[in-house]
Amino acid sequence: MSAPAVWWPRASARLERATGYPGWSMVGVVGGLVVMGVAMVGLYWDVAWHVDFGRDTEAFTMPHLLVVVGQLALVGVAIVTVLCATADAAPVRLRLWGLRIPWSAVLLVAFRLGGSVAFALDDLWHRSYGLDVTLWSPPHLMLLAGGALSSVAIWLMLVEAGPVARPTALGRAIHVVACASILVGVSTAQGEFDFGVPLARVLVLPVLVMASAGFVLVLSRLALGPGGALKVVATFVVLRVAVALVVGAGLDHSVPHFALYLAPALAVELVAARLGTSRRLRFATGAGLAVATVGLAGEWAWAATANGHHLAVAAWPLVLTLAVTGGVAGSILGAGLARVVPGGTTIGRTAMIGAALALAVALAVPLPRQVGDVEAVLRLEAVGEQRALMVELSPPEAAEGADIFDVLSVHGGARVVTELEADGPGRYLSAAGVPVSGSWKTVVRLYRGDEVMAVPVHLPADPSIGAPEVPAVPERRVAFVDVNDLLLREVHDGPAAVAWVVFAGLALVLGVWLVLLHRVTRALQVQPVRETSTF
Repeated sequence: MSAPAVWWPRASARLERATGYPGWSMVGVVGGLVVMGVAMVGLYWDVAWHVDFGRDTEAFTMPHLLVVVGQLALVGVAIVTVLCATADAAPVRLRLWGLRIPWSAVLLVAFRLGGSVAFALDDLWHRSYGLDVTLWSPPHLMLLAGGALSSVAIWLMLVEAGPVARPTALGRAIHVVACASILVGVSTAQGEFDFGVPLARVLVLPVLVMASAGFVLVLSRLALGPGGALKVVATFVVLRVAVALVVGAGLDHSVPHFALYLAPALAVELVAARLGTSRRLRFATGAGLAVATVGLAGEWAWAATANGHHLAVAAWPLVLTLAVTGGVAGSILGAGLARVVPGGTTIGRTAMIGAALALAVALAVPLPRQVGDVEAVLRLEAVGEQRALMVELSPPEAAEGADIFDVLSVHGGARVVTELEADGPGRYLSAAGVPVSGSWKTVVRLYRGDEVMAVPVHLPADPSIGAPEVPAVPERRVAFVDVNDLLLREVHDGPAAVAWVVFAGLALVLGVWLVLLHRVTRALQVQPVRETSTF
């Protein structure tokens, strides 16, 4: 027998004894989680670098390298998983050319190959429309989606091995970490809010958080049993704190904050205790409602404390409507994915499609934005190397009830947010001096409802894109403009055909991903009973 043929069974046997799961699945899960962790550090390092310093000066930075290595290494993990499953004679259904191929490994390769397509489209996007430093460009969002779906594929490796598994304490702990990695993955879309530099309406944040909470925590409660949602949230917090420490303390960049998900997890557990989980449509609906009400209250208190995010009182009817829609839709989708977990009725196709469409609407409603008719007089007074700022608004009530009204300074080596304190009708003073020299971009932000705007205090010259300096002068009267015009000056118009190509390519990749995910979960489904329309 050759050396590899001896090595694979021995490695798998050791892993199986330690975890109670078949060794081939543990090779994939543990390897995948480690690689995902490396890529996650690379992602948040990259975002922090852009916040602190602006555009990259070279293509292959260390953060980019970690992300790309993670992309390629996950394909390697899938290949090794197939080799281990073959060596172990794993009872998987897909067999080709003598190989035993877990469905979850197929998914992982598909998600990573799709991510490679998104990388290529991202390069095309930047060449056509500028080197925008935002997480929310279409190719970037597809890359984030690929990462989140890869964590789902890793979790499905555990599910696929589950029928013959006898999990030990270590095996159960790894299952919790796998579920927590899904929560980490779906939360990456909140990255700009985490760093305090959102370019979208604040209304987007509660929809994202409630949808993420409903999807992952309902799935976790069904997969892990009582206490599962709380265990996943506790693990998520540990993972995100670790990333924050690496990026902040270790690499000396801006520290990302993050949603805690504690209140939504408690809400899911309480609904599960009250309604049970066997009738999954009823459980998911109840959990989604609880997540988007009780959970939202707790989560928004944290968001206001940690990042200073606020929403005007008049906006809350729409906030609750969209949060409930997102929370319930996410919960139904999470329960639908849990059809691979035994122990209850499954959710029908109609409910799943309806939930997906409802979630899309809830996310689309907050996207349109505009600029209000507001002007500001900015006055600067020297305070050491910085400047004290006075802002006088016209009309004077323009900032009353604003979601965000402050001074943001970025790209000077850090991120600084300075509060503006009222000093009379329509007049505000900065709580501290603001940086207005060198590479600092300093703007006054005013976000209110669907208006997302700012005025410049200081913008450095950027010869590479032909952008002139906006100097810090003692006094300036200026009208508010779209915040993107100031913080994304690199963006420019380009050929419309490129946008069509990019969107068509991304839609094709996403469609293939979803079809594969549906077929794989159907292949792994162990519970044939469908949920009825009654609760």
